Amino acid sequence: MMKLETLSKDEVKTVLDANPQIETIEMVFPDMNGVARGKHLPVDQWDKLFGKVRMPVSLYNLDILSADVAKAGLAIERGDPDGYGHVAAFGPCLWNGGRRAMALMTMREPDGRPTVYDPRAVLARVAERFEQRGLTPVIAPELEFYLMDVHRNSTDRAQPPICPITGERLHDPQVYRLSVHTPFSDILDEMIAAAKALDVNADVALAEFGPGQFEINLMHSEGALWAADQSVLLKLAIRNVAHKHGMEASFMAKPYGDQAGSGFHFHISILDREGKNIFAGTSEGVPNAAMMGALGGMKRYMASSMLCFAPHLNSYRRFGIGTYAPAYAAWGLDNRSSAIRVPATTGAAARIEHRLAGADANPYLALAAILQAILDGMEENIDPGHPVRREAGPDDGPDLPLGWGRAIMSFQEDGFMAHALGKEFARVYALMKEQEMASLNLRVTDVEYDVYLRAI
Repeated sequence: MMKLETLSKDEVKTVLDANPQIETIEMVFPDMNGVARGKHLPVDQWDKLFGKVRMPVSLYNLDILSADVAKAGLAIERGDPDGYGHVAAFGPCLWNGGRRAMALMTMREPDGRPTVYDPRAVLARVAERFEQRGLTPVIAPELEFYLMDVHRNSTDRAQPPICPITGERLHDPQVYRLSVHTPFSDILDEMIAAAKALDVNADVALAEFGPGQFEINLMHSEGALWAADQSVLLKLAIRNVAHKHGMEASFMAKPYGDQAGSGFHFHISILDREGKNIFAGTSEGVPNAAMMGALGGMKRYMASSMLCFAPHLNSYRRFGIGTYAPAYAAWGLDNRSSAIRVPATTGAAARIEHRLAGADANPYLALAAILQAILDGMEENIDPGHPVRREAGPDDGPDLPLGWGRAIMSFQEDGFMAHALGKEFARVYALMKEQEMASLNLRVTDVEYDVYLRAI
């Protein structure tokens, strides 16, 4: 049976004993979109975190509008049966004085098997394939997001926050500007502290390109599941601390049409049984055979995996020429304009940076697609071709499906996704995305009224 890492009662009891102020436990089941679903539990019932909490299995396949996906047949069509929740991560929530704890949950079927619809189980299955080969992924995610005013402007648009020091609304590009970072440093520090209370290895925060846009990095962690778990917990910490300070934290890929999008980058290396980095070559700037194969796999399967990296309608606004969100599956040596960047090829720091995913991606699915492509690429010795030294063009790699409908088709047509995510998961995930696209296509936007109402 596939192993699905969970916590022991002793580990949860240790946290509760150290935090006697905890009154309520917030149980979080991240669905296929990465949306946090679940319910609250009184702390005196904490032992229910170990297989006694029941939730409908269909909650994983709710679409972004929280509607059941009828064509998937997971809900009323089969009686909407329950699965059983097990705690995977646990810690106090500092943003409300620590009176609440957060339990990141995973789900099992009544017979104890991980449910195939849980994104965490999808990544666990890919991680097990590495383990069977004596390999361990080491991953450091980088997450970009926007802080926003909770109130929209006079035209009902989202708007940047007001600077806590000057009282003026942010409006200019701000990349690396300390004059922007410093006024928000207390809030960013609080986000990092809240994440660390959840055992998340949050590292540094920095100001990014857009007004109110920031990035928080996670330190390198051994194990794909823990890297994804930390990413989910970091998002929750960021959003809740922002709410505490009267702001919204948005992980939309492109919240402002004329400003930078938000990415979700993953730095990846692989350790062997002796703890040696298999990507570490002998010459800087010259990837070794393992890294070349990994690059080849990532490049080959990038287009079919696009729906894992850009899962939503808004996701595709982020891509374009000159945006650091590329249109082609290409790789480069220390080239941030390419979809795959190789920062180093020698020593412990030898690694690959995958730069395609948006901040709105589900980390479990993004990493499952990336890691399976790496594994297949190494085993098949797939040639990645030449590195790109500029912004990639059509001669440097396959073009990516930069439209929601095209990405759904690419996902369904290539058998790689059923291999990476599991056939049944891939089936219901694609149906969910088709339903979301159909639902959102029914909504006529304000710009269509502005442009077409009287023009035709």
